[in-house]
Amino acid sequence: MAAMPAAAQTAPKDSYGQDDSATQDEDIVVTGIRASIQAALTQKRDSDLISEVVTAQDIGKFPDKNVADSLGRLTGVNVVTGSAAAGGFGENQSVSIRGTDPALNLTLLDGHGIASGDWFVLDQQAGGRSLDFSLLPSEIVGSLEVYKSSQADIPEGGVGGTINVHSRMPLDLPAYSASLTVQANYNDLSDKLAPQVSGLFSWKNKAETFGILATGFYQERFFRRDGQEFLGYTSYDDFAGSGETVAAPNLIGASYFTQKRERKGGTLALQFKPNSDFELDINGLYSRLDANNVNRNSMAWISNVIGANSTPGTDGYALQDYTVTNGYLTAASFAGTTADGSPVNGRVQDDIFRDSYSSTWDINADATWHAGDHVTVTGQIGYTKGKGATTDTYAWETYWHTGVDYQIDGKGASVDYPDLPDDVTSAGYLDNYYSWSWGGRIISPDREYYAKTDVEYAFDDSLLKSVKVGARYTDHKRELIYDAYSWAGNGAYSGTSDVGLDTVFDGGVTPDDYNDRVSGLPGYSFADQDLVLDQLDGTNGGRVFDFYPQASFSVKEKTEAFYAMAKFDDDSRWRGNIGLRAVHTDLDALQYSPNAAEANAVTMFCSTCGTVTTSRGYWDWLPSANVTFSLQPDLLLRGGVAKVMSRPGFAQLAGAFTASDLALTATAGGNPNLDPYRAWNFNVAAEWYYGPQSLLSVNLFYLDITSYITTASSTIFLVTQQHPDGANFLVTGPVNGPGGSNKGVEINLQQPIGAGFGFIANYTYADAKSSDGEVMDGNSKHTFNITGYFENDLLSARLAYTFRSKFRSGIDRATPMWQDDFGSLDGSLLVNITPHVALSFDAQNLTNEKLYYFVGDPSIPRAYYDNGRTFWLGAKLKF
Repeated sequence: MAAMPAAAQTAPKDSYGQDDSATQDEDIVVTGIRASIQAALTQKRDSDLISEVVTAQDIGKFPDKNVADSLGRLTGVNVVTGSAAAGGFGENQSVSIRGTDPALNLTLLDGHGIASGDWFVLDQQAGGRSLDFSLLPSEIVGSLEVYKSSQADIPEGGVGGTINVHSRMPLDLPAYSASLTVQANYNDLSDKLAPQVSGLFSWKNKAETFGILATGFYQERFFRRDGQEFLGYTSYDDFAGSGETVAAPNLIGASYFTQKRERKGGTLALQFKPNSDFELDINGLYSRLDANNVNRNSMAWISNVIGANSTPGTDGYALQDYTVTNGYLTAASFAGTTADGSPVNGRVQDDIFRDSYSSTWDINADATWHAGDHVTVTGQIGYTKGKGATTDTYAWETYWHTGVDYQIDGKGASVDYPDLPDDVTSAGYLDNYYSWSWGGRIISPDREYYAKTDVEYAFDDSLLKSVKVGARYTDHKRELIYDAYSWAGNGAYSGTSDVGLDTVFDGGVTPDDYNDRVSGLPGYSFADQDLVLDQLDGTNGGRVFDFYPQASFSVKEKTEAFYAMAKFDDDSRWRGNIGLRAVHTDLDALQYSPNAAEANAVTMFCSTCGTVTTSRGYWDWLPSANVTFSLQPDLLLRGGVAKVMSRPGFAQLAGAFTASDLALTATAGGNPNLDPYRAWNFNVAAEWYYGPQSLLSVNLFYLDITSYITTASSTIFLVTQQHPDGANFLVTGPVNGPGGSNKGVEINLQQPIGAGFGFIANYTYADAKSSDGEVMDGNSKHTFNITGYFENDLLSARLAYTFRSKFRSGIDRATPMWQDDFGSLDGSLLVNITPHVALSFDAQNLTNEKLYYFVGDPSIPRAYYDNGRTFWLGAKLKF
């Protein structure tokens, strides 16, 4: 671990063509990967907080394509590729800090909140607060900070931690700085190429008092996800007359998801600094992700055959052999006809087509005024708006008269339909029975106005360096507006073969390699998107859209924060701060309910629905203290304590029912009386900066959670589109839990070796449990990252491996869902052809790791997904 000395040599040009040798005192200037590491460590070392930092140059060197990818390599930070209900896709979209749920982290852009939206329909309905990082490509940011401790002038909302995304600024770069990156993207599962282009231009005047910086990006990616899904489990008392209570899967699906993503947008920054006393920065950001997708699932309909055909001695009995393992029905065989000769409906297929997008944009102004030798006044004002939208969803559901056999083995199950032809394009296979069509349109706008001001007074020749007071105001609104459709064909065709799969079939079948990397996936034919739309819009009067109140909501939230903080520094060994933040939250939640006292939202879907509005307000008092002691110039001891809070998700406050009519399960989001997550955050750390690019640190943390939001399930009678007369659903909704704790340790080692080689390694242990011993959502006990790098004048290369152990990802269809251990090996290579031109090659998931989910017992699967490997090849130009 001895620091390697730097050898004097001819200084290379920096990334914008400037001569690094033109420095005072002939200091040796470090560039490239080591320069970015050194800059990040300097920023971390100078902070009063326990934090992690990654710089723009670091981002450019990692094989990362959005901000979440870059954050996932920091100590104690995990990334998540999808929500519990959605499962994982091929791009990281949310971030967990020290094993806490992504909803418990706060993301800021240049110190202010950023509105967002979700592209996936289930995430739109979930209405959370976590940012979808797939909207933020890595190219647009200057640096990233993760605050693991807190102080009074940082906005509230991060129980797990706070992420601050810093924009690039023109006065920080040489005039006429320019860069252009052009790449081709390829995913080996989708087997398609797509273009990706990003660029930056920055200018400033000679006096360096005014500058303009602009970035732009256009990026396409093709996704394909093959998987087997077990959509919920139901317990049956006295199963098949055995006297046992047995849990069985509701549906075992062979899923085939395809998508094209187009991400486009850019940033614009204006920086005005006429003198050393005043600065005005104006920033704008726009990003939109078009994410149309098709999700197909051909499923063994186990809940249907059990519910209708599993009572011995009855005419409907069709159950033949079965196996029960640890209370689960792990194998079963159902005949194609019942004891009285009636057909068994053992297979059902959904072809779901969704046109969707997410977007975010904001305009922000920051001003700093040094009003004399002692007083500094800062201000910020802005507006941010996001949107998640499914502009159209339409689904075509059909079923077959067939028996079904299945056997769970390992991470999946073998499934067989003995009464169906092997040729999935034959008339005998395609001539099945129409079940239902459903869908609609979702618009989920998210917007916030914000403003803050700070006044800081600095003292001369005093242990007390400054006192800072400030105030912040936000006005936030989040809505979900759902317009569902009815189609007269549902009544005309349901239960008939008049418009089965053959009516909407145009030769589409799953690919030849569909079963190659996830076993147990039988190939199948599927509905054509255009033919489905022709049926729905061209027959039986077409689709009729109307407001669907049961799945709509609105939340208005205003906050006022006041804070005071004192900074101290003895100019030798001690420094830190102590402060208090007081926050008032005003909440207005609007829901729709058939039990409302006054029905005023009459639609075809709920003639008795009325609005229910709940208003409430509450205060939070958040003290904090941080101290850093320099035991040696290069050895820091840190401590921090703070009270922190995170508000409930918007759908947790007001979201309505979202039901699975096939599985008879539902999720209810609406509980406007939920209290926030509240906790005390304790940190102790030792950091040894034993070389310019070297660090060994150990952090101990303890999060004492006094209130926590969890879920509970109960049986509720619901009326839905497919159950107009009502049915009993197992409904899961949010409640305040008893609290809990998260405790653990972080270890970080960064070490250059010599001859251009070096490595970065970190490990985190986090144990997050509620007070009744239940594991908290999002908690991976073990996380580690290791990155090896090499760089010389010609090559810049990195190989990075990231691992996180299993964690509970939430409740899906009233069943706990866990993601199993997962590791990913990524790589990047840059070949410098000239000082201004480099060829690039990036790769993610080189070992083609798959995502496995289970329901509590690792041997009982929930889903198994293959997203494939992804590669980028291109060129980078810098001037």
